[in-house]
Amino acid sequence: MLREIRVRNFAVIDAVTAAFGPGLNVLTGETGAGKSMLIDAILLIRGARAQTDVIRTDTETASVEAVFDLEPRGPAAAVLDEAGLGLEEGQLVVRRELARSGRHRAFVNDSPVTVGLLERLGDHLVEVHGQHEHQRLLEPARQLDLLDRFADAEELRDRVGDLFAKHRAAKAELERVRTAERDRAQREDLLRLQLAELDGARLRVGEEEELRAERRRLQHAGRLAAGLVEAAGVLNEDEDSAMSRLQRTARHLRELSRIDPAFTAPADAVDGAGALVEDALAAIRSLRESIAVAPGRLEAVDERLDVLTRLKRKYGDTEAAMLAFRADATVELERLGRHEQILAEQERMLGELHAELTEAAIALADRRRDVADRLAGETARELRQLGMERARFEIAVERAPLDEVGPRGLDRVEFRLSTNPGEDVRPLARVASGGELSRTMLALKGVLARADRVPTMIFDEVDSGIGGRIAAVVAQKLATAAEGRQVLCVTHLAPIAARAAQHVRLSKSVRGGRTRVAAETLTPDTRVEEIARMLAGDRVTDAARGHARELLGRPAPRTRPV
Repeated sequence: MLREIRVRNFAVIDAVTAAFGPGLNVLTGETGAGKSMLIDAILLIRGARAQTDVIRTDTETASVEAVFDLEPRGPAAAVLDEAGLGLEEGQLVVRRELARSGRHRAFVNDSPVTVGLLERLGDHLVEVHGQHEHQRLLEPARQLDLLDRFADAEELRDRVGDLFAKHRAAKAELERVRTAERDRAQREDLLRLQLAELDGARLRVGEEEELRAERRRLQHAGRLAAGLVEAAGVLNEDEDSAMSRLQRTARHLRELSRIDPAFTAPADAVDGAGALVEDALAAIRSLRESIAVAPGRLEAVDERLDVLTRLKRKYGDTEAAMLAFRADATVELERLGRHEQILAEQERMLGELHAELTEAAIALADRRRDVADRLAGETARELRQLGMERARFEIAVERAPLDEVGPRGLDRVEFRLSTNPGEDVRPLARVASGGELSRTMLALKGVLARADRVPTMIFDEVDSGIGGRIAAVVAQKLATAAEGRQVLCVTHLAPIAARAAQHVRLSKSVRGGRTRVAAETLTPDTRVEEIARMLAGDRVTDAARGHARELLGRPAPRTRPV
């Protein structure tokens, strides 16, 4: 249930707080006082798209905050649990913040959330019936939605939609596989050729890098060999080589160590240096052997690099990429070899999906057909109570062939109406006037309200075009719809306002050159004045006040005897 809404800098509203209670709540006020703006603010809480043009002039931000009481185990609480958000003592606070920069934000119990989550929550919190919604009643899709809601078939319809999507995807995949049959042999030949070429190349990760290093050595073999000879000579082979000097130094230090043992340590260090030189010489000799140029080796390396370059253009930039290509080609070739088996499996799966889809679509169609007459009958009774005494209302359910099942099932639904005796029932779009459409919508909502599970329903001026005795009937219908739930109604009709359990009046004034909106929960006395204004207009008379008290069921005040 919506407990309170707070709106700041939204359209003509600067700062308004409105509180609501269980049962029927009405919002009244003169035209332009901000009643519909308050409903638009609630739509934002439900996840409606935010527009910067609703931000009040001369301000940069606007905000809407709503407080709800929730059932701890209800569907809205389940959405919160799924999103990892909890309730705080059964209370939910939803806030939208709008900015001219376009950086809008949404919060649930002070945690940032997406607008998508607000939409999912809103479906379980509030249902809004706008003043122009009766025009949507002319759409076949809307009529089907209403029938499914009455039949409690929405879950079954969602299942049909899911199965239809899976069936369509499976059918497309099967068609793709069948089409590929024509190219399969050609594809298999290509894959075999590619695998033969890759296998013949005997690829090894890192080979190209090794070959390029060897090629550099072969290209500069003479320079490398000369450098190694010079290095070996400097270290050991020349008369005054490093090794000769180290050996003489070591002998000299050893002789001195006989006199003073302190000379032993540097002698050992020089011996160590000699060992390092020996290691370096061994490495140089090994390198000299490795750069020995075998006849034709450079040409062989170049040829192998050319092979690798050619393969890279076809199969990948590295040996690893080419080997991955080979693995994928092997898997695809194996799959093509099992083409008939895969095709048979896909045909089997498609057949099972078709059978499941058909079964679900037939069950959905049967449920719709079973309840269509009942919905039509109850709607017709509501229409008669709304002043259309001779109206006939029918719901035609036309079932398509089984091979034409769609995401919403097999059925096309059409609401038909006859408002005058002797006339055949015809589609609503060809019969109903604006007032008749409005009453038909009210009649349907009156029936559907009994099956609706949303805790708060909002009617925004759905009473337009009616008056007199029918206004009292509509008031009764709204009061009935509010039994066991919360109903908010924007109205200009006094009989409807008089039936409310809570009455909120919106008014506007101009202060400092700016329009300001205020919301006031009326007391019994101020409520009499407001309903009298609704009856009499700007000039409230004692007679209007008396009529207002009569509507409210309140006795007239006693007068003192003269």
